[in-house]
Amino acid sequence: MVGVIDELVSIELDEVAGCACMLDDGNFAAGFDSGEVRVYGCDGVVTGSVALGSRAVGVASLSGSLITGSSIEGVRAFHDQPLWEHSLKSGCEALASSSFGVVAADGSGRLVAISEDGSEAAQAEIGHVTHLACSPDGVCAAALEDGRLLLLGPDLAVLHDSPAAEDDVETVSALTFRPDGTLLAARNSLGMTVDDRPENRIECWHSEAGLLNASELPSKATALLPTESGAIVGCFDGSILSFEVGETDHRLIAELDYQVSRIVHWDQDILVASWFDVFRITSEGELVWHFEHIGVVEHILDLGERAAIMGDDRKGGRPAPLVIIDPDSPPRHDDLPIEEDVTAGSEGHSGALSGDELRQVEQRPSTHHEAEDILETLHEEAEAEIGDPVVEADLLDDLSASARAINLPPVADAGEDVTLSADEEGKATALLDGTRSYDPDGSIVKWAWEDGGGRVIGDAPQVRVRLSAGVHVFHLTVTDDRAASSRSTITVQIR
Repeated sequence: MVGVIDELVSIELDEVAGCACMLDDGNFAAGFDSGEVRVYGCDGVVTGSVALGSRAVGVASLSGSLITGSSIEGVRAFHDQPLWEHSLKSGCEALASSSFGVVAADGSGRLVAISEDGSEAAQAEIGHVTHLACSPDGVCAAALEDGRLLLLGPDLAVLHDSPAAEDDVETVSALTFRPDGTLLAARNSLGMTVDDRPENRIECWHSEAGLLNASELPSKATALLPTESGAIVGCFDGSILSFEVGETDHRLIAELDYQVSRIVHWDQDILVASWFDVFRITSEGELVWHFEHIGVVEHILDLGERAAIMGDDRKGGRPAPLVIIDPDSPPRHDDLPIEEDVTAGSEGHSGALSGDELRQVEQRPSTHHEAEDILETLHEEAEAEIGDPVVEADLLDDLSASARAINLPPVADAGEDVTLSADEEGKATALLDGTRSYDPDGSIVKWAWEDGGGRVIGDAPQVRVRLSAGVHVFHLTVTDDRAASSRSTITVQIR
């Protein structure tokens, strides 16, 4: 049985952290929808905070400074006090940092490279960005809503452009760079065309050589952890895979029950977030311990000797707390049987028969009639005990049946609100992506997309819509295999 560990510190939060990052001084930062960004020490105590004025969409560390991106104002830098601000007319939608500066994606489909001093180093019009990553040497990778993958230099010049297949709908679910500068990109297709192309794959790209290789995945990649010799991939189906450079096949490390949302290194092991749980897992797949959080875990931050965990209970109630744990804590096993110490009784109460009692036992009945009476009595008692067995309810079976009878509803996720630029016709094509929806104890069997007027426009996880200028609202309803359902809403603005 896998042991559990307890938290060292639990700090109540008044809202859910949408983004988080480690800082150079060992502290960490978290950004919230209210626009507040808080800096925490390794003990969970707030050491500073700033107010951005709009939703914090990204936080990053750059040369000892805290870089923030907000949905309206743009990008700002702080180091004990405000350092600089770079305004973005369409707001910031994604943020990534390198050794030389930061790259921000705005709501109009533009990438902006910003130097350490806040000056604009370069910009490029590429389209709406869904994922953004930078290597230490300044190479940038951007995934677009139409499934395209771009590799750009420090000056944002396009080095490689990999479009999605024209006869299928493709998305990118994760991007990260390995220490040697190789890009890992998790790409997925809906499989609308029957051919030899894998529906889920991980691609390796080099800034000069281009595509190095591609490996098929059993499920959509939801978490990527680069390693010195390859990568560790967490998947939507709960599987954790290891890829080594030069190897054609992957190695299965472990299989969890739910989607993997985060993976981080811890010594020679990994910390893995899946649903409400965090697991410490060895490279051979042994589960060292698990920790259960109140919310669905979305962030794990390595604080050196501790780790910070943040999540979202997704119930609309009180936000889940920020938790600090010690991953090296010895696990406890509360469910193991406890051995009781058996002490010898006193000589006067040893449990043995006394001499008089032994003599009485050894004595036979005094007469034949007494013996018959005793035998008849024993026979009557035996007959009374023989009969139909009494059926007793098995408590564990009842509890198991009750647990199976409880159906957790699915979690609908229509994605983040988006802003697109209209083309020469005054329209834009938007991808409504509900693939992040999931069911914690079953499977989703029905998808329904509705427009603001309640008209059903699609019954697939992803739907493309052609929209005119303005603000459009869409609703996604998902239903699981036991008829439970939930709803999520997304707003698409066309400018």
